[in-house]
Amino acid sequence: MLNQIFKRDAEGIPTIKLVIFGPSLAGKTSLLSIYSILKKVESPEQVYSDLKKIEDPSGRTALFDQSVFELPKGQGTALPLMRYALYSVAGQDRYKETRKVVLRGTDGLMIMLDPSIEQYDSNKASLEELMELLGDQLKNNELPWILVVNKMDLPQEQRTSTEDIMKLMIEVGLVENIGEAYQKLHEMSCLQARDDLLAMPKRADWKELLDTSGRLRRDARPESVIRAAAPIENLTRLVIEHKIRKIKEQVKK
Repeated sequence: MLNQIFKRDAEGIPTIKLVIFGPSLAGKTSLLSIYSILKKVESPEQVYSDLKKIEDPSGRTALFDQSVFELPKGQGTALPLMRYALYSVAGQDRYKETRKVVLRGTDGLMIMLDPSIEQYDSNKASLEELMELLGDQLKNNELPWILVVNKMDLPQEQRTSTEDIMKLMIEVGLVENIGEAYQKLHEMSCLQARDDLLAMPKRADWKELLDTSGRLRRDARPESVIRAAAPIENLTRLVIEHKIRKIKEQVKK
């Protein structure tokens, strides 16, 4: 029965598609880079496809970024193997049509916002576009989604408060109340996670953080890295649970 609810890739492996959506410079590519590095040092056998970036001359995402990872049996389903493909969209205004294409076939959505005060209007425009494209699916819980607010390392006076971001979600019609908004929320700092992750091999206790195979122990993740990985790991779980729940409902009918 599980084989019937997951799409399959070119090799016939059940695969789910997760998309990170948000305004330009919110940190979407940074998050994918951090997660790719983390998986390489923790469980390299689960990295099916290295991060692929399509950039413009300025180094910003031009079309999309993509990485593909694997979930062995026992991590989510009883299937022998599953893959989860992560995409991040280009946030610039001129790539709206490209974003529509990248969103096709999405199984789970991560909305990533930039709390920098000067980015408030960009966040609002991005959310309004998302509601235009997928609003009904998001409001009706047909498409699992979470919200990530990046750059929490910024001084408080330089960023929009989390409460005001929650109010913005209500304003655009994504949620009905503050409580519902907070249930979707993940706060993090890509900058802090990247710095902490790259600094780990220089630590005096580095070898103590590794297992017998020379890989980073999952319980040795710095707090900032835990916060960065949590949205991807939680969204993957939500998508799998959503699909299994749907097939159970269909069976009951």
